[in-house]
Amino acid sequence: MGGLGYSGWWGSMGGPKHRGVVTYQLSPYEMKTNAHLISKGTHNFFRRTSSQLAYILPGVFLFWAVTHFGKKRHEWLNSKAGHAAQHGS
Repeated sequence: MGGLGYSGWWGSMGGPKHRGVVTYQLSPYEMKTNAHLISKGTHNFFRRTSSQLAYILPGVFLFWAVTHFGKKRHEWLNSKAGHAAQHGS
C-alpha cells in the first residue's frame, strides 16, 4: 500500500525544477521588527480597532444579552418562586 520508496524531504522530492522563480531574503540582522512599536504601534492599534467597532460591538452586545438573560432565568428557575411557577404549587 505504500509508495515506491523514499522520495525525499518536502521541497526536494525529485521533480522537475521550477524555472523563472526568483526568491528574495532579508537578513535577520537587517530587520527592525520592533521599530516604532510604541510610537506608531499604539496609534495604529486604536485607529484599526475603532474602525472595526461597528462590526464587533453588535456581536459582543448580543452575546452579553443572551448570557445575562440565561443567567437570570437560571437563577429564577432554581429559586423557590421558579419552582412554584413551573410545578404549579
